Amino acid sequence: MRRLGLTGLLVVAGCVSHGVHSLQPEDLATAPYQSLVTNAYTGSLLYEGGCLLFRDDENRIQVMPVWPSGSLFNGTSVIFHQPGKSEQRVVVGEEFQIEGQPIAWNALAGPAYAQFQRQCGTSPPFFVSRVHPAN
Repeated sequence: MRRLGLTGLLVVAGCVSHGVHSLQPEDLATAPYQSLVTNAYTGSLLYEGGCLLFRDDENRIQVMPVWPSGSLFNGTSVIFHQPGKSEQRVVVGEEFQIEGQPIAWNALAGPAYAQFQRQCGTSPPFFVSRVHPAN
């Protein structure tokens, strides 16, 4: 009986991929704060396929937000950190305006972004500078 249990554990351990894991709700793409605003969209956050994305309903644009360092995601909302300002909470599914600038995947160097690109690469990254209520 012990051999059967040990064999089963070895089989399961052999199926586990050690190099890649699914993004968890706490995984959030962050970078140093960027103050430049070139685009503004109104829409909502969605968490799909392990990716936290923003969809602009009017323009049908979907981007992967790159939040300022210090921002947090708990699975249902993002605590947006803008240096020198009060923390703001944005709930998944809540309509709001996002301001910032698009950036190319190849400009996000480093291993911290590699997993986001593998998993969320169909949506271009977007540096978030400010968030506002939709109205």
